[in-house]
Amino acid sequence: MHYQWITVVFALASLAALIVALVLLTRRNWFTGWLMGTGGLLALAAAVVLAITAINANGYRPLNEEYTVATVSFDRIDNQIFKASVVMQSSGTEMPFEIAGDLWQIDARVIKWKGPLAAFGAQPGYKLDRLQGRYYSLEDEQTKARSIYALSNPDIGFDLWSVLRGLSRHVDWFDAEYGSATFLPMADGAQFSVRLTASGMIARPENELAEQAVRDWQ
Repeated sequence: MHYQWITVVFALASLAALIVALVLLTRRNWFTGWLMGTGGLLALAAAVVLAITAINANGYRPLNEEYTVATVSFDRIDNQIFKASVVMQSSGTEMPFEIAGDLWQIDARVIKWKGPLAAFGAQPGYKLDRLQGRYYSLEDEQTKARSIYALSNPDIGFDLWSVLRGLSRHVDWFDAEYGSATFLPMADGAQFSVRLTASGMIARPENELAEQAVRDWQ
């Protein structure tokens, strides 16, 4: 819910800036026309940036203390080729992928709020980034096909996570972190849950086939 409020705030700010831009740009008094035009263009630019920020922030979901963000199940198609079905916890959407390899991993982008933003109750947010496969052997890793899939749409206009990551070096209000679950084995019929916690991302076996695959791998 917090990220919906962030989206609304930026959207309203964008609308206000757009109204200011239209008022300034449509005035007929040329005496202050250049200044008004400059101010209008700046307000219009601010409206665009705020609107894009609202859209990009809406792609993130609130993160509780330990939260299941996705479930992943596998069906074997051929040797070292699996069908992976990723179900997003936030929307219930199922995304099918064909992954080559022996192991799998999911990555996520995480934004954590600090200082006054945290004091107002802003929760960390996440956006699943990609799913990838890997081979057991170095030779296979170097010579065989790799599988990497995006799990979310790229940001519009600018990368919000990268911007906040850069700003966090100068402003102690937020952290932008990259979370990766440990590589785990793929097996026919195996099902795993992917969870985000305050300390990072973890993946856990959810059925006997997944547990057996992990035991055999270790």
